[in-house]
Amino acid sequence: MDPRHLVQLATILEKGSITQASRHLHLTQPTLTHNMQTLEMQAGGQLFERSRYGVRSTPLGEMLAREGRAIARRLKDAAEVSARHRGGIRRQLRIGSGPMVGAAVLDEVTRALLARFDDLALSVRSDRPHVLVEQLIDGQHDFVIGPSWLERPPQGIERRLLVADTLGVYCGTGHPFAGRTSLAHGEADAADWISLGTASPFDQDVQGMLVGGGVQQMRAQVTVLGEAFVLLEMLARGRHLSVLPDFPLRRLSQRFGLVSLPWPGPPAARPIYLWNRTTTTENDLMAEVGELILSQVRALV
Repeated sequence: MDPRHLVQLATILEKGSITQASRHLHLTQPTLTHNMQTLEMQAGGQLFERSRYGVRSTPLGEMLAREGRAIARRLKDAAEVSARHRGGIRRQLRIGSGPMVGAAVLDEVTRALLARFDDLALSVRSDRPHVLVEQLIDGQHDFVIGPSWLERPPQGIERRLLVADTLGVYCGTGHPFAGRTSLAHGEADAADWISLGTASPFDQDVQGMLVGGGVQQMRAQVTVLGEAFVLLEMLARGRHLSVLPDFPLRRLSQRFGLVSLPWPGPPAARPIYLWNRTTTTENDLMAEVGELILSQVRALV
């Protein structure tokens, strides 16, 4: 298969029509149509269906489009590497981090990395951990810092424990529960909550912890996706509760005026890991980077 055809397929599905894709790719429609016919013949199946509303991917087409998007990212990465090299930057490092742990540790981690490698270009992305791991599998990150919802990592991915963390319940200093030395079982059942994420693979752990403290249903008035500081500011200024990881909050609570509540139920484990592809640390530089991240975060515990 021609890699260019895979990129073109991904563009067709992204734009929703061959007409729009041909304009974006600066190709004629007959050329693009011919390329897709060639790709369908090589793949052995239909890649998309046409309708009056545009094109819709088939399962085969979506699988091949995913490879096309990966190729397009590699080409973009190559162009960025060339541009950085011309500017004197010789090495690139891509780190993904869960929003809360990133807010707590990435400043120290990035400063340590830049002090150790003065020709390093860093890119940092904050998002939900399960999204970051999917991106790691696709080659969009070199390392990911975040918790795990899996018993074992996906094939080709390794993880190393950074912090054996747990979950806690937090509120602002102006909340009626702030300063309490104990909460009765079920006392927080009618409270209003701020939730970090939705439809998350971590939901079951959070729900189990809440039920253990007598909360039958979280009344999440606000849900924040992939953004730590917005949640922390709202939590500090409002009359809400939130279930958050203890290690990052120990580092952030004083800054935002947050307090940990004496939760009546058992805490839920939420260990934080350093994730990478198994091939990443075969490179001496990346192996050194991984060890530096490990030592820097563990020193903050």
